[in-house]
Amino acid sequence: MTTQRLLPVLAAGSLALALAGCATDDSTDATLSDVSPTTTQAADAESGAPAPAAPQSPEADAPAPEDSQPAEDHDAESTQNTDPAAAGNESCATAQLDIGLANEQGAAGSRLADITFTNTSSQHCTLHGFPGVSAVTNDDGTQLGAAAVRETGKEATTVTLQPGQSARAGLKMTNVGVLDPASCQPQSADGLRVYPPGETASAFIRVEGLEGCAGDASYLSIQPVAAA
Repeated sequence: MTTQRLLPVLAAGSLALALAGCATDDSTDATLSDVSPTTTQAADAESGAPAPAAPQSPEADAPAPEDSQPAEDHDAESTQNTDPAAAGNESCATAQLDIGLANEQGAAGSRLADITFTNTSSQHCTLHGFPGVSAVTNDDGTQLGAAAVRETGKEATTVTLQPGQSARAGLKMTNVGVLDPASCQPQSADGLRVYPPGETASAFIRVEGLEGCAGDASYLSIQPVAAA
């Protein structure tokens, strides 16, 4: 009798557990179905497929701008712009000039003339300042006495000579007869030796009847170069 009473009780307990298990599974399924995946990237990672790259703005894709223009090379540009005409702006060399004497005239106790400088080259050049002038003798270029002193009363200016153009510098030659003979020591001269301003090469101008002083007396004076 005891066994028969326990069987219905066990059967009832088993049925109750079975029903409770079904209810729990249904509740769990409902709960899982309501939860959405966190991100698509996590699901892709579990499946082994590569995650798609996040979209980027055009500004992010574009590389930083670079200066496509090369830096200016001023030295190269200035070298390219140099031409023979520009190079002709340098001082006139003695070899570029025909140097002579013009406009001679007498004055009280002196002889006046212009030393002329004519550009015989194919390029323009410039003259600025005082030429160097002295008398020479003995037919061998020996300097006679002191060189011409500069007349500083006139301001020196730059003179540009185009091919064929001329400039001048006023020269005063004192008559040695009006000077103290002991100080002058008069002597005949062959002519004048002339250095263009800034040059070390000279030219010779023969001057007939020129006399100079072998002593210390000053008898020549020169003005700065000016336009002819």
